[in-house]
Amino acid sequence: MTEAASAKKRRRAEPIDTRTAKNGTVTYTFQIDVGTKPDGTRDRQRFTYRTITEARREYRRIATEVADGRYIRLTDLTVNQACDEWIASRRTIRRVTLNNYKSHLKPVRRFFGGRKLAELTKPDGDKLVEWMLTTARVDQRRYDPDSLTTRIADYIAQHPDGVPARLIQAQFPEGDAHTSLSALIRTGRITRIRRAVYTAAQTPSNEQGVKPVTVRTTLTAFSMVVQSYVDQGALPRNVIALVERPPDDIAEHDDDAIEGKSWTVAEIEAFRESVRTERLYACWLLSCYGMRRSEVLAARWTRFDKTSLRVRRGRVAIGSETEENLPKSRRGRRDLPTPPDVTEALTALKTLQQAECQALDIPWTDDRLIAAHEDGAPVRPEWYSDEFQRLRTRAGLQRIPLKHLRNTSVSLMLARGIPPHIVAAWHGHDPAISLSIYSDAHPEDLKAAGAALFE
Repeated sequence: MTEAASAKKRRRAEPIDTRTAKNGTVTYTFQIDVGTKPDGTRDRQRFTYRTITEARREYRRIATEVADGRYIRLTDLTVNQACDEWIASRRTIRRVTLNNYKSHLKPVRRFFGGRKLAELTKPDGDKLVEWMLTTARVDQRRYDPDSLTTRIADYIAQHPDGVPARLIQAQFPEGDAHTSLSALIRTGRITRIRRAVYTAAQTPSNEQGVKPVTVRTTLTAFSMVVQSYVDQGALPRNVIALVERPPDDIAEHDDDAIEGKSWTVAEIEAFRESVRTERLYACWLLSCYGMRRSEVLAARWTRFDKTSLRVRRGRVAIGSETEENLPKSRRGRRDLPTPPDVTEALTALKTLQQAECQALDIPWTDDRLIAAHEDGAPVRPEWYSDEFQRLRTRAGLQRIPLKHLRNTSVSLMLARGIPPHIVAAWHGHDPAISLSIYSDAHPEDLKAAGAALFE
């Protein structure tokens, strides 16, 4: 067969056309029937690729799948629509988890918005990471351009040498300029260079982004969205899974900087002693013994019987509301034998609360929450975390999040030789989690390990 005949036969088998755009870009395109539309007419689609090799490969794949009845049309949803559809399908997860997913996907919506999900590439994911690490926190799109605050900020930016507050108020007589100025200072958009004189703030670029851990949680949530469409056959691959996750910032200038995730024995003992006179001393003890914040705040007196505390529920914050629900897993439902100091502290707190109810003429019921204020109002989760930081600061201890008291409890139990499966049962999670996430090696643990190696 001659070369011309071979080429003619190939063109008939693979009807791929070459197109040249006005800017000189060459693409390769073909049309193929992929099925029928709802009205019974044929569904003929056009596909375009950057190289002839890719076009030939995809034509053969699509033609084969159509012939075998396996072809699934790629989704034409936008990123916003895909996120909405995925969130709506998450019917079996807790409300707090669903709320977290919505929060994690907000940067994705802001950055991609109406772009087609099927058009995203790995470089797009890399650009998302770069944007989040550098400018996501102060992106001007989150401000209403028509608001008084934004208009005042724009006006101040036009006066690099500063502008007095009286001129700002005269320029915008329709509103309270002083309230807007206070808001702009709090958000770092303007600076007061001297009394009642303001100028635009020069925010360093390294202070404009979000933390790497925030980027990782966003990528994880978005990858779950994309993977769901890959599993449905509506996308060829999960390009977001290929995006490199940014590591946590490490002080490159300080080789001695090592950040721990728990307290030492001395630190936790110092904290316990410093809060001994606090009204909610019993609750702080429960946190020191590794209970989750949600479990402490959901504990009720009906589940305490002087010898054990039955963990059955959790109270979590969802926006301005709180919700009480089941633990995160089946392991979270457990009965904890209370140590003597916890038993004594809980008994004292119960007696105190009964006296407070009598003084305020409030009826007492054993179904009352253990973590409650003097008037019986439940302790909100954010208040509990903030109060922990206040007490920690007063005690002069290194800063750790409240949840890292749980890490401390796991690490100290493991360091004392308690088997991992028992440590996990106490804390209500999988043994592998105890070793991989919550445990932390302290200097004294490393010293003991080195000393024990050759006795």
